[in-house]
This record gives sequence, C-alpha cells and structure tokens, in this order.
Amino acid sequence: MTTAIDLFVEEARGVSVVDAAISLGLVGSSFKGNHAGACPVCQGKDRFAISNIKGAWNCRNCGMGGKDGISLVAHAGHIDVRSRAGFLAACAQVLGKPLPDEAERETEEQIAERRQRIVAQKAKNEAAAADREKQDNAYRDREVKQSRGIFFNASAEPHPDVAAYLKVRTGYDMPGEVFAYLRSSARCTYWHGRDDRGHEIARHVGVAMVAPFVDLAGQVTGCHQTWIDMQCAPKFRPDLGRDDKGEPLQMKKMRGTKRGSLIPLFGLMSSTRWVGGEGIENGLSIAGAEQFRQDTFYFAAGDLGNLAGPAEPKSRFAHPELTKSDRNGRERRVMVAGPEPKIDQAPDEAMQVPDHVTQLVLLGDGDSEVVFTAAAMARAEKRLARDGRVIETWWPPEGMDFSALMTRY
Repeated sequence: MTTAIDLFVEEARGVSVVDAAISLGLVGSSFKGNHAGACPVCQGKDRFAISNIKGAWNCRNCGMGGKDGISLVAHAGHIDVRSRAGFLAACAQVLGKPLPDEAERETEEQIAERRQRIVAQKAKNEAAAADREKQDNAYRDREVKQSRGIFFNASAEPHPDVAAYLKVRTGYDMPGEVFAYLRSSARCTYWHGRDDRGHEIARHVGVAMVAPFVDLAGQVTGCHQTWIDMQCAPKFRPDLGRDDKGEPLQMKKMRGTKRGSLIPLFGLMSSTRWVGGEGIENGLSIAGAEQFRQDTFYFAAGDLGNLAGPAEPKSRFAHPELTKSDRNGRERRVMVAGPEPKIDQAPDEAMQVPDHVTQLVLLGDGDSEVVFTAAAMARAEKRLARDGRVIETWWPPEGMDFSALMTRY
C-alpha cells in the first residue's frame, strides 16, 4: 500500500468501538458503561454487547467480536475484511471519508511528513491498546473478586423460593447435593444503569439463586444470578423494570469470567460421563429425568457462545431464510457463525471438558433459532471431540426446551 493509504489505515485503527457504535446509531452520544441489545446482523435481542470499559464488542449468536471500530462497522455492514478491498472499505466507513487518491503526486517533504505522522499514529494506537489491555485486566480482576464475594456470601442453605423455583421449572425435587453448588441469597440487589452522578441504580432487591462458574481446577471464576418471585407465574421472574429501549430487564446476570469455565449442577467433575447445555434449568431437568445418576456430572455453560466456542471465520454461511436491510436499504442474508471451531483457540475462549471424560451429552434448545443453534451445537461437538470420547447432542421437540418438556405433562 502507498504511504497515503498507510496513514488512512492507521487513522481508521484509532477509531474506538464506542465511536463506531455511536456513528452506527447502536448507542447514544453520551454512552458509558455496558450496552446489551439487538445485534445489527443477526438481530439477537440479548446476545450483542458493547463495553465502554473494555473497548470491545461481541455477539454471542454470531460468534463474532472485536476491539476496534473497523471490526464493528465491518460486522454491521456485512463487509468482508479478509480482502484488501473490503478492509479498506471498512476503514473508509469508520472514518466517514473516501479513500485517498493513490495517484496523487507528493513532494519528498510531504512524503517524509506523512511517514512521520504514520509512525506517530502507530505509537498512539499501540499506547491506547496497551492502556485498554491494562484496564481490561484490572476490570476482569475486580469482576472475578466481586463475583466470588457474591457467591461465597450467599447461603448454602437453600431458600424455600429457590427450591420451589427449581421444582416448578424442572419438574423434580432437587437432592441436597444440588444445593452444594447452587446457593441462595434472600436479599440480592439487581443493579442496572447509572444515575446522573454516575452511580449504579438498584432496580430490585429480592431472592436470587447464585451459582458459581468454575474452571477445571474447581476454582470459582464468576457467578450466575437468577432473581426469583414465586408470586409471578408462569415464569416466576420479578418486575425488574425496563432498559433504555423499553424491553424488560433479564432476570439473570453473569459476573466475573465465564469463558473457559462452567456451572456445576450435580455430581463430581471426576466422572467419565458429562451431561449439560446452556442453562441451569435444562441441565437439572435432564438430571431429574435420569434420577440424578451418580456416575454423571451435570453442568451448564451459561450461554451458547461458551458452550460452542468461537467459529472459524471461513465457515460462516448465509442463513437460508433470514434477511436484514443494510445501510443502503438492500436486503441481505443474515450471516451465521459456521459449524467449524476456530483454529488454535485458547482454553479460556470457551468451556472446557477434561480428557478423562469418555461420554459427553450436549443439550440443545428447541426454542432458539434453529439454524444458529444447530451450527453452534455442531461446532461444540467438533471442538470437544477426542479419541475415545463418544459425543451426542440431545434435542427437545421443536419450539421447546428440556425444562418446558419436563414440566409439560
């Protein structure tokens, strides 16, 4: 590339995720903190996130994410940055200006000045990246510490509402061993948003089930909170208020580090047979149906992204039916994260299963979008495959999950 293009690219790399999100209209101009909402590509309501603190974006449904504005505008605009033309188009869009004229003639002095600006811009970008990484590490450490505090301060004695909730959502009474993992908090605060002074807002205080995320060494890395109100049938979720777009706030939150970890539900991790899927209720429904087999470890991954892991970008494919209008009003097929796992992914990028496991049963959700979910479950099978290990995926009837199946009759 020419010197002019080099500078253009370095300027584009200096555009933050938040600035790009503002220009795309995904967040407001005064955005701070974290944002969760509809993905501009797959339109998943609660699986797309932007973090001002981390300087990153992520869509668990698409299996895509990044830490710069270029990747976000490319994702939103269906731009393939694997090609030079596509990458430069994304740079132009994130900067909001056309590509420079490569045929432009410059004096030697102008070329030298431009090269100096490139060096200065690179140094600025590298310093900003180092600062973001430092802040990211500090934020993650604080989150892990706080999540451990939430879990270990919760009661090991099951709250009556937690026991009742699990019974009505799974169809089975929970044995005491389950509550060795799933703790209770009688007065757990639900924080969401910030006031004019930047302080977090307490939206609700009530009963919550608190589960740990643990790594394969059994160390707590995070926690999963589920707020419960047994007076609010049929889903028994309290009124937590609404987000900025008027959507009801989710009854569940995950804190700390979940990637690479899992939620234990019943049994020992030393078991050679493991059974689990995304959610706590589905895993316990199957455990109850199997009468809580003593030779089995039941678990939950927390979400589909942690279960399936990131996809190899080249395996992405167009959804056979779903479309979305691009910025120019043209209908384009929604892209789906493919069935092939990302090559050479790190252990902390997705939930892990130890080598001693010889039988692994993965639980799919029949009430999620079928193409996205099927691709993700196929990816999970391939990612977790080992010599001597038998893997199968169990599916509930279409339009249901295992929790609904077990409580239907």
